[in-house]
Amino acid sequence: MKISKRSVSSSYVGATQAYGKNKAPSEAKPVRESDSVEVSASGSLFQSAQAAVENVPDIRAEAVEPIQQEMADGSYHRDEYEVAEKVIEDQINTPTP
Repeated sequence: MKISKRSVSSSYVGATQAYGKNKAPSEAKPVRESDSVEVSASGSLFQSAQAAVENVPDIRAEAVEPIQQEMADGSYHRDEYEVAEKVIEDQINTPTP
């Protein structure tokens, strides 16, 4: 098969006409001035809740500081059986998804 310059250019013209690439500027769609988005009440509530969670610290200093002090002065002691019991109880009482 021989490809000539004429067959390539006529194929290009046919393709651009088929896809509307050669439209005159007056035929172009008008440009919108602005877009707008409306957020539902539940979406707005979700955004507020998400912002509130992001502002909560990961570590509760009021719970950690007394334990750190006990560890520093050597008085920190927890009954390992009591701790294990609470972990098991927590796992039993926590619903699974």
